[in-house]
Formats: sequence, structure tokens, C-alpha cells
Amino acid sequence: MSYLETWRRSQGWSQADLAHKLGLRSKGHVSRLESGTGLTTDLAIAIDRLSKGAVPVAELRPDLHDVRVIHGEASA
Repeated sequence: MSYLETWRRSQGWSQADLAHKLGLRSKGHVSRLESGTGLTTDLAIAIDRLSKGAVPVAELRPDLHDVRVIHGEASA
């Protein structure tokens, strides 16, 4: 089980739920991401932001180990 899949399941989300939250067209795309294929830099950053750092870019794409995502504060 991938790091992304483990996190997604811990949120109680289906692949379809995650696809929707990431603006993807299908749960099949999430399945490919979880198997380690098709993960663009933009998607890695989007997942890092969505997970609030629980799934860091470097975990998803080790070649991007020096990318740091800034997470904004929640609005009151």
C-alpha cells in the first residue's frame, strides 16, 4: 500500500472522493497515482496542500526533495 493510499484511507475517502478533491476526472487516475505513475509536479504539490503536509511532495516524488510547500493558515 502506498503512502498516498494509506493517507487517503485514513481520511475515510474513496478514490473517487480524492479524485474530486484534486479536480481529476476519474478514480482511475487516483489508482495510477497510488501505484506511482502519472504523478506530475503540480499534482504532488496539490496533494501536499490537500493533506496539509501529511503527504509531502518528497514522499510522492523523491526527485523533488528540495520543494517545500507553504501551507496557509485556516481562515477564521
